[in-house]
Amino acid sequence: MAIDIKKFLQLQSRSADVVDCAVADNCRFDERAGTDRWRKFEDLLKKFAVDLDAIDWADWGEAHKTYVESCCSVPTGSVPDAFLDINSAAWLPRAVGGQPVVRIEELTRPLKESGLTSAEFNDLLARHDSGRDADARNAVTAFFDAWNRMRDSRPAFCAFKDEVRDEADDPDWPHALRDRLGLGHYPQPRGAAIDVALMVYDLSDAIDQQKASGIPVACALPTVLDGGMHQFFFPVPREHPFGATVHLAPDKADILTAELLHCRINYRRKHLVKLGRIERPHGVHGPALIEARDLHLLSLQIECNRADFGEPLKGRV
Repeated sequence: MAIDIKKFLQLQSRSADVVDCAVADNCRFDERAGTDRWRKFEDLLKKFAVDLDAIDWADWGEAHKTYVESCCSVPTGSVPDAFLDINSAAWLPRAVGGQPVVRIEELTRPLKESGLTSAEFNDLLARHDSGRDADARNAVTAFFDAWNRMRDSRPAFCAFKDEVRDEADDPDWPHALRDRLGLGHYPQPRGAAIDVALMVYDLSDAIDQQKASGIPVACALPTVLDGGMHQFFFPVPREHPFGATVHLAPDKADILTAELLHCRINYRRKHLVKLGRIERPHGVHGPALIEARDLHLLSLQIECNRADFGEPLKGRV
């Protein structure tokens, strides 16, 4: 028996909870996750639904958790769905090197595993970079080797450096970039400060890794099934050349920052540009989330000449 996912999402998009509405909207609006990927998700959903005629968010959440674990956050050496044939409609096969991209990486786990504080790690990097400290050089190499071993092969969301240069160069870059890139889950949990690294590298690193490992493609366009089932993600019309992050300053949510996915690369010292801390929460919650998502939607509609794309939250929640 088939599950009527469209009907379920339509009902959830009328929830009194703005977060539930936003997640349902992401699934309703996505035009890039193909039929085969949704069928794969539906097969998982059937395993958790007690009543196929009355699925709920708990069923959906269990299915999504399992989908992410089995198809996105796959172990090192495996290939996530984003770069397999099942997602070929969202591939970026013509991605070329020579385009620097940026990511923010959380360092909580690698620092804990290494027994270093962020200050100690920063000092170690400075000693390494001096070129005169062999012990520091070995220690930094060991840090990156250990970090790479603990990372899985999930698709890496990134943005073009030239587009976010001002935020990357800002003295308060951790918060400026966090907001520009729509990383609404930082800081967590419960507002605790987190240590982060600004990673900058060329797309050629991902392309080289793809060729060496035999992965079908190095880059793809983001879809809701690549981990975007949260209120800070927003799908784009099929006409848009990339993804588009939701700016976490509500009055700047009309800024469409290009976003794409690439396959896992091994990090090295040259990729880590600077360290920082995300300490302040952003303000995109409740009414501000409605404002930000609706402004972002309007900007997408105008940019892509798609007045029929999506549906505003205002008036529903």
